[in-house]
Amino acid sequence: MSKKVLIGVAWPYVNGDIHVGHLGGYLLPADIIARFHRLRGDDVLMVSGSDCYGTPITVEADKKGLRPEEVVDIYHKKDLELFRMYGLDYNLYTKTTTQKHKEVVHELFLKLLDNDYIEKGVMQQYYSIDDKQFLPDRYVEGTCPYCNASNQRSDQCESCGRWLKDGELIDPVSKLTGSKVTLKDTEHYFLNFEKLEPQLREYLDANKGNWKKWVWNEANGWLKEGLQRRAITRDMDWSIDLPIEEIKKRDESKQLKDFTGKHIYVWFEAVIGYLSATRAWCEMEEGTPDTIFKREDGQSRNWEDWWKRPDSVIYNFMGQDNLVFHALMWPGQLMGLNDGYQLPKYVVVNKFLNYEGKKFSKSRNWTIDSKVIAEKYGVDLVRYYIARNLPENKEGNFTWEDFVASVNNELVANLGNLVNRTLTFIQNKFSGEIEVEQILPTGALSSSMTFERVSGYLSGFANAVDEEEFQNGPWIVKAFDEIMELSRKGNVYFDQMKVWQMIKEDENEAKVILMNLVNLIYDLGILIYPFLPETSNKIMKLLNVDVVSTKVGSDLWTNSNHKVLNEIKLAEIELLFNKLDPEKVLAEKDNSD
Repeated sequence: MSKKVLIGVAWPYVNGDIHVGHLGGYLLPADIIARFHRLRGDDVLMVSGSDCYGTPITVEADKKGLRPEEVVDIYHKKDLELFRMYGLDYNLYTKTTTQKHKEVVHELFLKLLDNDYIEKGVMQQYYSIDDKQFLPDRYVEGTCPYCNASNQRSDQCESCGRWLKDGELIDPVSKLTGSKVTLKDTEHYFLNFEKLEPQLREYLDANKGNWKKWVWNEANGWLKEGLQRRAITRDMDWSIDLPIEEIKKRDESKQLKDFTGKHIYVWFEAVIGYLSATRAWCEMEEGTPDTIFKREDGQSRNWEDWWKRPDSVIYNFMGQDNLVFHALMWPGQLMGLNDGYQLPKYVVVNKFLNYEGKKFSKSRNWTIDSKVIAEKYGVDLVRYYIARNLPENKEGNFTWEDFVASVNNELVANLGNLVNRTLTFIQNKFSGEIEVEQILPTGALSSSMTFERVSGYLSGFANAVDEEEFQNGPWIVKAFDEIMELSRKGNVYFDQMKVWQMIKEDENEAKVILMNLVNLIYDLGILIYPFLPETSNKIMKLLNVDVVSTKVGSDLWTNSNHKVLNEIKLAEIELLFNKLDPEKVLAEKDNSD
């Protein structure tokens, strides 16, 4: 029976290009799991969008001399193009500037206000006398009081990861003018996480086996240290406004004395996008030019099926710097609604993927443009290398030398070789056509050529997802290793059965050997679909069979639904992959230095 599976992918800020580190951090892992569950026949909803509000956008707008809306438009279009290029299988990729998102944010704000989890209070916020305005976090810079790192923003130190309260930053100055700033009282709304601590403790303890150990330990450390109430409004313009008219219908104790300039803080509203995007998708009939939209036959149109059914499964994928917001804050917001919402079961966080031993940095021009590398070398070669090196439990490292070696020595020499040598042999010796009465056991390795053997690899990956083994990762890398090992067994089988000799002695036996190999290749085409969708399609087209097509309720990962090929009529043969030119690729490193 199919499950309702919600894949919530972190919403990237639209203030810069997506680099390869982002692909490894959260984008590809989310896509792999979404595709896996689709193959299981589950009703999968994968949603995300562009995070459009807040100071990261206005800072970029200031740099470029543009309005924030213009910056959003530029980078949102770029991200849509990139995600389509990489085949990220979103049901809906939208943005936080939609009316539906604003509507749902207001709804949750008012619900939390009514439930007394949102409360008003006075805080000190940085104020620039020269600029005559309160300054958002990223417009104030100074020295971190904990690690002494300079040029840190006022809410969080990027060097040591500590949250900073207003007033803690050493020697704070305005990023706009460089002038000193002072602290000034201002009234705001706060989310009281202290009230939610008992529920959050229960949530963490219940999911200890579902999360990677390091992720759970970090979240647990935050909770043990004690959560405090956190401001959810700010004095700034580029953000969602407060539902002032609705607030004024509440008791006076819930109203600010002055609503002027008060808007909703981006950290509070962006994560609500998982819910607003779900609801938007259920209401939409078709996509728009500024979205990625997909709906499969048989999918539910009731958003509560993903958010309020006890048997639904929710994943959240994000990078390491977003851990606390997804592990504690977003679940806390849902808890405070007291309205039967399901909480994320799997909070899937990866470590950072570095570049040649150093962190990616756009400002220092130490980066790899995701679009450029895909155009040069092919989407699936990039997907392959990243999937084999996902930083699931420790920081990863992208190097050009390893990229070349991994593609040429493994992908091309293993999977590419198996497909090419098998299909070329069939084309040359049988004009691309073979038919046998049935697939019979042939040779010592025959059991590994049948779907019964392949299903063991499928089950291994399925168990890593279904049996709550996330803490035992790196599970995506292990799954891919098993798939490539199966491909290696196919090459060993080809060599040991000496089909080039068998054809002279017993043509029918040679056909059985080759059809065993064809069925293995077909099975590998299914197995790699979550990882390398373009390659999966190419394999199926070479075999002249239907490409992998998912459908709610149709499980392609079980024997009962699996097709065994007894005949084949190949399409025109072409190489599955081309080897990379080491000299050309390694020149990329020289260009980065």
